[in-house]
Amino acid sequence: MPMRNSTKFVIEKQGDGGTRIDICCATSPGVLISTVSALEVLGLEIEQCVVSCFGDFAMQASCSQEEGRSRVTRTDEIKQALFTSAGYGGRCL
Repeated sequence: MPMRNSTKFVIEKQGDGGTRIDICCATSPGVLISTVSALEVLGLEIEQCVVSCFGDFAMQASCSQEEGRSRVTRTDEIKQALFTSAGYGGRCL
């Protein structure tokens, strides 16, 4: 029987102004689309991304702020939006 990975949502600001995102959670229909949509709403543009939907949902991404967006999104705002998009109803783990 395969081992489930523990649920994690790690959001880190990088020195170059970028944001690193590392997610692992239970997979559900539409979780990839809702995650990408949440990042777009926050004004984050995915530059590089690795996704796995085998067993659990896992995503590692490097993002930058979209051109023309003056407000830099805080890591806790990003984390909260990603929790909600993954189906946790906004409850932080």
